[in-house]
This record gives sequence, structure tokens and C-alpha cells, in this order.
Amino acid sequence: MLKNRQVTICYQGKKEPLQFNVFGLIKRDENLLALGSYRQSNDPLVLSVRKIMAVELTDHPAIQPAPGFDLQNLMKTQLNFPHAPEKIACLQIEFSEELYSYVCDHILVADRIHIVTPENYHHSGYFLLEAYGIVDGERLRQWIRGFGNIAQVLKPDKLRLVMEQARLDTRTNLLTAIEFQRCLKREIQRSLRDSQMSFALLILDLDHFKQVNDLNGHDFGDVVLLQVADCIREYDEAARHGGEEFCILLPNISAEMAHAIAERIRQRIEQLEIKNQNGIIVPVSASIGLAVYPKDLSAEIKTEILNNQNTAELSEKISSAIFYQADQALYQAKRQGRNRVSIAAV
Repeated sequence: MLKNRQVTICYQGKKEPLQFNVFGLIKRDENLLALGSYRQSNDPLVLSVRKIMAVELTDHPAIQPAPGFDLQNLMKTQLNFPHAPEKIACLQIEFSEELYSYVCDHILVADRIHIVTPENYHHSGYFLLEAYGIVDGERLRQWIRGFGNIAQVLKPDKLRLVMEQARLDTRTNLLTAIEFQRCLKREIQRSLRDSQMSFALLILDLDHFKQVNDLNGHDFGDVVLLQVADCIREYDEAARHGGEEFCILLPNISAEMAHAIAERIRQRIEQLEIKNQNGIIVPVSASIGLAVYPKDLSAEIKTEILNNQNTAELSEKISSAIFYQADQALYQAKRQGRNRVSIAAV
């Protein structure tokens, strides 16, 4: 149970209670140690059990260890033997171009630094930082986290997986809303560079989810969210956008194909057989709104695109417009009786 829920710990020497994710208990010499992480991080740290004054289980889902985490290996290496900090042979981070001046002025300490400028980088609106021989540690990770969703680790894979874990929704392991916006921005930039490209945005909202929660409890609601997430997990850019709302980005796709996928997702959710604590199957359904780029944009924005006004302002306009259209389509699906797919009407 402790591995599924965060705990609040009153710890000797700390004025405020600690939010802690428990990974496991280990014994070193004669001391019992609790291994875990704070709040929304999965970077492992150790607390002495004898300094824990009180523990209380919370309703918040626990953050899980990073992929590849090995408790026994950590105990044998980092906890028992002093070791020099490891160096990353090659670190690659992709930044949004508005950070270019800041990153150049606050450069990392490494054996060698190379920056591919926005003008020379193959992804429009971004630039690439390459750092060779850089110390791996919490200071580096905090520096990267400070940029939020406008910086992404590309290499090494181990660090990329650790950083991406923070970009995942803790209940469903889908993308967060912030990370989804980054993916959408990138897809918009790609489509602006190639007039033949199109993409679709699906907004999915569970029908009567508050009633499901109220009648069956929030733990059952969490089970529903997880099973719905499993229905869309095969799509690389699927996110929990908040509450019972999900978003899916479908790159390089026609309106017809996007509608077929949305209908398939709707049917999968409708066919779920989720039993509550009394063994009764609770019906679950979803309404889905669909908007397609550039088909569902206003004439004004289409004109700006044709005039090659590839600017950050245009990108924001497109993002807001495509979300608005998909959201309006979702409301239309709700008004028409729920449990259906509705297409944006410009």
C-alpha cells in the first residue's frame, strides 16, 4: 500500500511535514533506512527510520521510481561506498528559441560545449545544446527542470527517461497538459514548414464522471481513469488534460482517418467492463470533439499561413484556434446526447 500512495512524514529536525514516496526499506550496518523521493520527483534519497516521528497515509498516488531503478544495486553502490560523481559523455538538450540568449549567458560547466543555433537547427523554433563531459547529478537535473516544458533532453536515454517521468501524469502515466502543449507546438511548427502536412486534435471527456465518483468512490474513479488511459495509450501524444478530460494529437492524418480513430476509441471505452466494490459493472462512456489542421481554422488564420507568416504569434493563434474548435465539437457531442464523436464546424 505504501508504494501506491504518498505518505506524510514528521521528521526529526524538520519544521514542516514531508511528502514522501516510499520505494523500499533497506538496512545498512545497524540502521534501518527508508528509500524514496520527495513530492513529484523520483530522484532517490534516504531517510533514517529512527528519525521518523509519525507517518500518515495520504490520498495522493505515489510517484514511481525511474525506469530501470534497482534498489539492491543502489544499496550496494551509492549507499555503501564513496564514489566520484559520474560524467555524461554527451548531453543533448533541445530548447525553444526564446531561451537562446539566456542559455548562452548561463552556460553549463562541461569539458566542451557546442550550440546549434536556431538558424542552423533542423527544427524551426528550437536550438540544440550539446555538452560533453558534464557531471551528472541533482544540480544538473534541477537546472533542466527549471525550464519546464520548453526544454527536452534528447541524450543520454537514461537521463531522458528520468526527466520525462516528471512530464507524465502521476495517475495515468500519460503526458501532462503542459507537455502536450509542447508536442502541439512542435507539430504546428512542422506543419507550417510543410504545407502538405495536417494533424488532428481529439478532446475526450468522460460522461457523467462526477456521478461515477460520487456513487462508487474516488478510488474507483482512479481505476476508471487508468482503464480509459489504457484505451489511448498506443498513441504517442496522448495526455490527461485535467480531471476526466484527455487529449490526443494525431500527426499527418486526414480528417476521415482521424474520425475513424476517434470512433474506435469511443467504442473501446464504451466496451469497458469495470466492476465496483460490489461486483457491479459500471457503464463508462466518452464524448469526443475532433478538429483538423488546417481544415478547421478560420479564413483569417489560413491567410496568414499562406502569407508565410511563420511567427511565434501565429503558432499561438493556431494552437488556441484548434483547441477552441475541438472543444466546441466536444460540447456539441455532449448536447447531442453524449457517447459520440463530433466534428468541428467552422
